[in-house]
Amino acid sequence: MADIKQHFWDDMVHRWAGLYAEAFPKHGDISTQNFWGYAFVIDHVWDPPPGEDADPELPETRVLGAFGISGYPVNPKNRNIMRRYLGKSSRVYAEYGPSYDKGHFIAHATGGPIDANLFPQKREINRGWSKEGKRYREMERFVAAHPGIFVFSRPIYSDLGSCPFEVEFGYCDSKMNWRVEVFPNR
Repeated sequence: MADIKQHFWDDMVHRWAGLYAEAFPKHGDISTQNFWGYAFVIDHVWDPPPGEDADPELPETRVLGAFGISGYPVNPKNRNIMRRYLGKSSRVYAEYGPSYDKGHFIAHATGGPIDANLFPQKREINRGWSKEGKRYREMERFVAAHPGIFVFSRPIYSDLGSCPFEVEFGYCDSKMNWRVEVFPNR
């Protein structure tokens, strides 16, 4: 698993950043940051200096991908903290409508953190209410039941907002079998 993680550090981060830069030539500073053992590739768009307007052609600060070796929940209390973090999903993601939750790029049950890890995710996917959602939740449950396997998530954006159009999600099990799927999010 360490070799796969290193491959993502060495190659996939650059590939993801390249694909993103092709789709969004005007972007912020792309960097990779660690949160609780997971790497997050982030396009950080800085606030303009006082008195200046934000550039309307720049995207919001957002995650381009996350990956790492699955573990255990960071803190059992995080579930309650997440419910309170930023407020109710219906208020936080009001611009996308009432059908969005605070989803995780990396599930909390596998050691995913709260802050950079949260994104507006279609409720039917996040909660497993649709056909695609059932597959998504099945994959998350598999990763949670098998700590120590490689997992990744890559949002695919269609506009300048922080809500992905699709989310590519995958893992590699202990026998080196990959499962990768793309899930709708709009």
